[in-house]
Amino acid sequence: MSKKCFYLCSLILIIFITLCIISTDPKSNFITTSYNKTSTTPIELPIAKIIIPKIKLDNSIYNINSSLNTVEKNVMILSDSVLPNNNESIIFLAAHSGNGEIAYFNDLDKLNINDIVIFQYKDYNYFYSIISKYEIDKDGDIELNKTSSNQLVLTTCSTSNMNKQLLINSNLIKKEEIT
Repeated sequence: MSKKCFYLCSLILIIFITLCIISTDPKSNFITTSYNKTSTTPIELPIAKIIIPKIKLDNSIYNINSSLNTVEKNVMILSDSVLPNNNESIIFLAAHSGNGEIAYFNDLDKLNINDIVIFQYKDYNYFYSIISKYEIDKDGDIELNKTSSNQLVLTTCSTSNMNKQLLINSNLIKKEEIT
């Protein structure tokens, strides 16, 4: 009987030691779970940036189909835009003026002929020089003469007449690779 008791006690001791080792194993404290990838919201990255040094504007531009591409959230690129890596490009940008956090084009009226606007897109800075500044009727359409093969047009509400919108037209003068 003592031999049986010895084996039984030895077996219990081995089981006890094994359980102690398993419970102190750091891997045993990890819980593995999965998550539903469709429930996470992807971060939308800007496709471009508008920089106007004179009025200290530096703002991201989002894809035309992005929920962030709206004047209620950012400077908006209009759907008829043709980006500058294409021939005959024309970029239309619109934003609010006035007061508040979303009034990105509030100081657009301070720009003059020959002031510079920079559009950053796909590793390049596109430099545009302002060629005209005028007001048009606010009717939902922008009509302008195509003055060059590559243009950038900025628009916002007029600060002096609520029935008008300010239109600033600029032509591409140079393109530089961002280093």
